[in-house]
Amino acid sequence: NCLTKDMNSKNDFYRANAIRVLSRILDPSMASQLDRYLKTAVVDKSPFVASSALICGMQLMVNAPEVAKRWVNEVTESVSSKHNMVQFHALALLYELKRTDRLALHKVVMNLTKSFMKSTMAECLLIRISARVLKSERGEAVMEKRLMDYLDGCLRHKSEMVMFEAAKAMCELAAVDEAGSGGTTVFGYDMIPAITVHQIFLNSPTPVIRFASIRQLNKLAQQRAHLVARCNADMEPLLADQNRSIATLALTTLLKTGHESSVDRLVKQITSFMTEISDTFKIEVVRAVKQLALTYPNKHKVLMSFLSSNLREEGSAEFKQDIVEALILLVREIPQAKETGLLHLCEFIEDCEYPALCTMILSFLGEHAPATSSPAKFVRFIYNRLILENALVRAAGVDALAKIAFKCPALKRDILVLLESCTTDNDDEVRDRTNVYVEMLERSLEEEGAGAADQQDQLLAGSLDFSVDGLCEILQAHMKANKDAPFDPSVVPSEEAWEAQRLASVSAAAASTKEEGGAAKAAAGPASAGPAASRPSAAVEIVSKVEPLVAAAGISSLGALQHTSRPQQLTESEAEYTVQATKHMFESCIVVDFQITNTLNDQLLENVEVRLGSVDASTWEVVGCVPAESLPFDKPGSAYMLLKKLSDTSGVGAVQGTFSCSLAYTIKEAGDDLGYPDEYPVENLTLTTGDYVSARGLRPGDFKTQWDALGTQGVETAGNFSLSGMKTLEQAVKGLTTKLAMAPCEDSAKVEAGASRHTLLLSGTFAGGVQVLARCVVGMHPQHGCLLKLAVRSRNDQICAVIVGAVE
Repeated sequence: NCLTKDMNSKNDFYRANAIRVLSRILDPSMASQLDRYLKTAVVDKSPFVASSALICGMQLMVNAPEVAKRWVNEVTESVSSKHNMVQFHALALLYELKRTDRLALHKVVMNLTKSFMKSTMAECLLIRISARVLKSERGEAVMEKRLMDYLDGCLRHKSEMVMFEAAKAMCELAAVDEAGSGGTTVFGYDMIPAITVHQIFLNSPTPVIRFASIRQLNKLAQQRAHLVARCNADMEPLLADQNRSIATLALTTLLKTGHESSVDRLVKQITSFMTEISDTFKIEVVRAVKQLALTYPNKHKVLMSFLSSNLREEGSAEFKQDIVEALILLVREIPQAKETGLLHLCEFIEDCEYPALCTMILSFLGEHAPATSSPAKFVRFIYNRLILENALVRAAGVDALAKIAFKCPALKRDILVLLESCTTDNDDEVRDRTNVYVEMLERSLEEEGAGAADQQDQLLAGSLDFSVDGLCEILQAHMKANKDAPFDPSVVPSEEAWEAQRLASVSAAAASTKEEGGAAKAAAGPASAGPAASRPSAAVEIVSKVEPLVAAAGISSLGALQHTSRPQQLTESEAEYTVQATKHMFESCIVVDFQITNTLNDQLLENVEVRLGSVDASTWEVVGCVPAESLPFDKPGSAYMLLKKLSDTSGVGAVQGTFSCSLAYTIKEAGDDLGYPDEYPVENLTLTTGDYVSARGLRPGDFKTQWDALGTQGVETAGNFSLSGMKTLEQAVKGLTTKLAMAPCEDSAKVEAGASRHTLLLSGTFAGGVQVLARCVVGMHPQHGCLLKLAVRSRNDQICAVIVGAVE
């Protein structure tokens, strides 16, 4: 009541402050009661009262939007106010009111951009709104021309703030305009005037203006370095700027746009003030240096020396990790930088206080040191870690020495002597690893045959052909059943098949728990006490569901479960009946588990079966369907479809197909005992190459080892492709990962900002437990768009061909 009284006061200060307080405490019901007062205040002659009412409207858009939406006419009138602050707040509220109505927003923006506004702050806000509209709505030529003309005109505004906002908008639009990425235009308009504005601001006596301009150019340099290079002469004096933030941004921008001849001079200037800036800016400098080294490989020595010198300086763990990762990347990408980079890393681990970084570097040394001209000089650095470091680092050092010994026969005896000193280590992990490697080295020195080489490769690959969890649990079951009988290792499934059984059992347990309702707690107890016991029964359960169909079709046996695909959603989550399909792969057949949920509480579905259409009779035979007997409200059930493969052109069972799909059932509504038959169409069921592959992640550093192992023991298939639908590297990486259904390794799913080329490393397991690795090099070409160079390695050449063929 007190605030309401103040709202009707003759004192403008009381009225304005009362409205400001009410905006924070109003609920929807109270806002409706005060709607008339607030609407009148929006067009009040006092700018303080009008602005307060407009700010109240913005707050009401969060709490009670239906009230604020009634003020459209008054807000539109306030946009033309003669008071700067009222105009700014009115435009901000008008945008909030119109932002969900695309056509209305376009109309407002088109009208307001016909002339400049009185308020410079409102003008800046209008520029930002125009840029958002241009980013979200591409292809409307009339609107695009009007807004770009408006932005171009703002570059010549009398206010520096408006000029900067327009130039900033042009730079941001350049980042999304892929058509002009190689030139000097954005949406067909010349960008040179925007760059000229930034050049003028770089010479401003005001530090904040210089900072804002160099910060924007730094961002633009990631996409259009050739444009920013026009400002190099204006940026170089900023290297001596008293504000170190400005100097650092100028330096990192010059590193992105500089020429090869200026690298030495820039590095000298970096070194002079690296100790004076924060770790956040240091990390930016490191990333810029890394990109510069990849651009100019001939300058790798100077740039790697700079990175190495910073490793010896004080800094956070994140800063040191960025430098180490940069050195590792340069060693991988620049062949002539290998020995120099490895020596820099060796010097760092001599006095490294971060065990995680030591472990990473030791693993990298074990992989790459054998390929250098003199691997022996790296052994001393690694052996020192076995004496001076903790157990985690010692274990990594043992692994690194063993890898060098296996790959360098001339060093085997010397490294064997070094490892024997660790056989009595006080840490179990270090001692066990050492004993295994010592035994393998002794055996290889005695045999020196193909068998010993195969064992070494398998040991270094770090992967096993069977599931360790499966081995443990099957061994436990064997010991309980008949421990005197010999154990048959052939019954142990692969990691991928074991995981498929686990997922199937978890899905079955979840459905069972939901059906039991009140018995959920009792069901959870045994499941948590012994989840392993239910995993091996998953495949048996699937087979038992379709056993009548198998017998009727005359199929002797489905065999072992090879793979279970990711679920495919066949309906929207808001549909009347939700359906998802999970495909269980066997050698000659596929069992499709359609998990169906009835979301209508007044209906009961009975005898729910799935019907497939558009079946290629030369490739597939639909053996039959096991229907779900009853589907009450919100209780999922499964219908099983058995498909038999008739022909296999791939040679590995990766038969593909697309089928039209619908549900057929008897529907019973409340009070209806008889019901009536009905059908419900759903989306097509598809079988793609990705359905036969499961993602399998690798530990950091393992990809190269396993890639090299498959290079000697397996086969490789490669191909070059044009990815016409991909507009950016990020889209290409995401699309390839999804299409091939494989797991990214070595953090390769993340694309460096501004990069024109990226390498994606993928790992997976094909149906049947066969390991597959893929190396995808994607790049953007000005004329040909997104290009892909794909290499796939596996122990089966037909699987490689299937994976490569999936991209075509």
